[in-house]
Amino acid sequence: MKKILTIINLLLTWQVYAIEWDELDPTQQQTLAPFKADWLTLPDVQKEKLAKGAARWKNLNKKQQALALNRLNKWKELTPAERKKVRNRYQSFQQLDPQQRKKLWRLHQRFKKLSPQQKKKLRNKYKQLTPEQKRKFKQRRLNRQKNKRNKGMR
Repeated sequence: MKKILTIINLLLTWQVYAIEWDELDPTQQQTLAPFKADWLTLPDVQKEKLAKGAARWKNLNKKQQALALNRLNKWKELTPAERKKVRNRYQSFQQLDPQQRKKLWRLHQRFKKLSPQQKKKLRNKYKQLTPEQKRKFKQRRLNRQKNKRNKGMR
Protein backbone atom coordinates (compact mmCIF):
# COMPACT_ATOMS: atom_id res chain seq x y z
CA MET A 1 0.00 0.00 0.00
CA LYS A 2 2.82 2.37 0.91
CA LYS A 3 4.46 1.62 -2.45
CA ILE A 4 1.28 2.53 -4.34
CA LEU A 5 0.94 5.82 -2.43
CA THR A 6 4.55 6.67 -3.21
CA ILE A 7 3.99 6.01 -6.92
CA ILE A 8 0.80 8.10 -6.95
CA ASN A 9 2.63 10.92 -5.16
CA LEU A 10 5.44 10.82 -7.70
CA LEU A 11 2.98 10.88 -10.58
CA LEU A 12 1.11 13.84 -9.14
CA THR A 13 4.21 15.88 -8.36
CA TRP A 14 6.21 14.94 -11.46
CA GLN A 15 6.76 17.81 -13.84
CA VAL A 16 8.03 17.87 -17.37
CA TYR A 17 11.69 18.79 -17.46
CA ALA A 18 11.88 22.42 -18.51
CA ILE A 19 14.86 23.60 -20.52
CA GLU A 20 16.18 26.81 -19.00
CA TRP A 21 17.74 29.46 -21.25
CA ASP A 22 21.11 29.14 -19.49
CA GLU A 23 21.17 25.39 -20.23
CA LEU A 24 21.26 26.04 -23.98
CA ASP A 25 24.70 26.09 -25.55
CA PRO A 26 25.89 29.43 -27.02
CA THR A 27 25.06 28.37 -30.59
CA GLN A 28 21.51 27.42 -29.59
CA GLN A 29 21.12 30.71 -27.71
CA GLN A 30 22.28 32.63 -30.77
CA THR A 31 19.87 30.74 -33.03
CA LEU A 32 16.98 31.15 -30.60
CA ALA A 33 17.73 34.78 -29.68
CA PRO A 34 14.33 35.99 -31.01
CA PHE A 35 12.66 33.78 -28.36
CA LYS A 36 14.80 34.89 -25.40
CA ALA A 37 12.39 37.51 -24.04
CA ASP A 38 9.49 35.03 -24.08
CA TRP A 39 11.45 31.92 -23.09
CA LEU A 40 10.06 31.73 -19.54
CA THR A 41 6.47 31.84 -20.80
CA LEU A 42 6.84 29.27 -23.58
CA PRO A 43 5.35 25.82 -22.97
CA ASP A 44 7.99 23.23 -22.07
CA VAL A 45 7.11 21.14 -25.12
CA GLN A 46 7.76 24.13 -27.39
CA LYS A 47 11.06 24.88 -25.62
CA GLU A 48 12.16 21.32 -26.24
CA LYS A 49 11.20 21.48 -29.93
CA LEU A 50 13.02 24.79 -30.36
CA ALA A 51 16.14 23.49 -28.62
CA LYS A 52 16.19 20.37 -30.83
CA GLY A 53 15.65 22.52 -33.92
CA ALA A 54 18.52 24.81 -32.94
CA ALA A 55 20.76 21.78 -32.41
CA ARG A 56 19.87 20.50 -35.90
CA TRP A 57 20.39 23.99 -37.36
CA LYS A 58 24.07 24.10 -36.37
CA ASN A 59 24.64 20.82 -38.25
CA LEU A 60 23.25 22.19 -41.53
CA ASN A 61 25.54 23.55 -44.22
CA LYS A 62 25.02 27.08 -45.59
CA LYS A 63 22.91 25.88 -48.53
CA GLN A 64 20.64 23.86 -46.24
CA GLN A 65 20.32 26.80 -43.85
CA ALA A 66 19.36 29.12 -46.73
CA LEU A 67 16.72 26.62 -47.88
CA ALA A 68 15.34 26.32 -44.34
CA LEU A 69 15.20 30.12 -43.95
CA ASN A 70 13.38 30.40 -47.26
CA ARG A 71 10.80 27.85 -46.10
CA LEU A 72 10.41 29.62 -42.76
CA ASN A 73 9.82 32.96 -44.48
CA LYS A 74 7.22 31.39 -46.77
CA TRP A 75 5.54 29.86 -43.70
CA LYS A 76 5.42 33.27 -41.99
CA GLU A 77 3.66 34.73 -45.05
CA LEU A 78 0.82 32.20 -44.84
CA THR A 79 -2.48 33.17 -43.27
CA PRO A 80 -3.67 31.15 -40.26
CA ALA A 81 -6.18 29.37 -42.53
CA GLU A 82 -3.44 28.46 -45.01
CA ARG A 83 -1.22 27.18 -42.18
CA LYS A 84 -4.07 25.03 -40.89
CA LYS A 85 -4.59 23.61 -44.38
CA VAL A 86 -0.88 22.76 -44.66
CA ARG A 87 -0.88 21.11 -41.23
CA ASN A 88 -3.94 19.03 -42.15
CA ARG A 89 -2.35 17.92 -45.42
CA TYR A 90 0.83 16.98 -43.56
CA GLN A 91 -1.15 14.93 -41.05
CA SER A 92 -2.98 13.17 -43.89
CA PHE A 93 0.35 12.46 -45.58
CA GLN A 94 1.80 11.01 -42.36
CA GLN A 95 -1.18 8.66 -42.04
CA LEU A 96 -0.52 7.08 -45.44
CA ASP A 97 1.37 3.81 -45.57
CA PRO A 98 5.06 4.09 -46.58
CA GLN A 99 4.42 2.89 -50.15
CA GLN A 100 1.74 5.51 -50.70
CA ARG A 101 3.97 8.25 -49.26
CA LYS A 102 6.84 7.18 -51.50
CA LYS A 103 4.63 7.20 -54.59
CA LEU A 104 3.14 10.57 -53.72
CA TRP A 105 6.63 11.97 -53.16
CA ARG A 106 7.78 10.71 -56.58
CA LEU A 107 4.73 12.31 -58.24
CA HIS A 108 5.47 15.56 -56.43
CA GLN A 109 9.07 15.46 -57.66
CA ARG A 110 7.84 14.84 -61.23
CA PHE A 111 5.45 17.77 -60.94
CA LYS A 112 8.25 20.04 -59.68
CA LYS A 113 10.29 19.24 -62.79
CA LEU A 114 7.53 20.43 -65.13
CA SER A 115 7.84 23.83 -66.74
CA PRO A 116 5.65 26.61 -65.31
CA GLN A 117 3.44 26.40 -68.41
CA GLN A 118 2.97 22.64 -68.00
CA LYS A 119 2.14 23.06 -64.31
CA LYS A 120 -0.41 25.76 -65.07
CA LYS A 121 -1.98 23.65 -67.82
CA LEU A 122 -2.26 20.63 -65.51
CA ARG A 123 -3.77 22.70 -62.68
CA ASN A 124 -6.31 24.29 -65.01
CA LYS A 125 -7.26 20.92 -66.45
CA TYR A 126 -7.88 19.53 -62.96
CA LYS A 127 -9.83 22.63 -61.85
CA GLN A 128 -12.19 22.24 -64.81
CA LEU A 129 -13.19 18.74 -63.76
CA THR A 130 -16.54 18.35 -62.05
CA PRO A 131 -16.54 16.98 -58.48
CA GLU A 132 -17.77 13.66 -59.88
CA GLN A 133 -14.92 13.55 -62.44
CA LYS A 134 -12.40 14.36 -59.69
CA ARG A 135 -13.83 11.54 -57.54
CA LYS A 136 -13.60 9.07 -60.45
CA PHE A 137 -10.07 10.22 -61.23
CA LYS A 138 -8.98 9.59 -57.65
CA GLN A 139 -10.75 6.22 -57.59
CA ARG A 140 -9.03 5.09 -60.82
CA ARG A 141 -5.69 6.09 -59.36
CA LEU A 142 -6.38 4.10 -56.18
CA ASN A 143 -7.49 1.06 -58.20
CA ARG A 144 -4.29 1.19 -60.26
CA GLN A 145 -2.23 1.27 -57.07
CA LYS A 146 -4.11 -1.73 -55.67
CA ASN A 147 -3.64 -3.67 -58.92
CA LYS A 148 0.09 -2.99 -58.91
CA ARG A 149 0.36 -4.15 -55.30
CA ASN A 150 -1.63 -7.30 -56.03
CA LYS A 151 0.56 -8.14 -59.04
CA GLY A 152 3.65 -7.67 -56.88
CA MET A 153 2.35 -10.18 -54.32
CA ARG A 154 1.88 -12.97 -56.85
